Amino acid sequence: MIKYLNIEMIGWLGFLLIFFGYYFNAKKKLYCFYIWGIGNIVYIIYGYIINAIPIMAMSVFVLIMNVYGYYNWGKEEQG
Repeated sequence: MIKYLNIEMIGWLGFLLIFFGYYFNAKKKLYCFYIWGIGNIVYIIYGYIINAIPIMAMSVFVLIMNVYGYYNWGKEEQG
């Protein structure tokens, strides 16, 4: 039971980080990508622990998009 709760806590931690990443993105804060990235890394670990390949694959994809978004933030405004 304790092990199950620890695994669930990892999942909830990832969820909260990703949730706040979205929130700060909506507020146009550049640091949202750090929060998102950490959340996705936590979710990759969570997916590995529970042997959920789809969670891992989606989290890797979103992590790549976080890096892409970070490096392209503001490029459109700069012209």
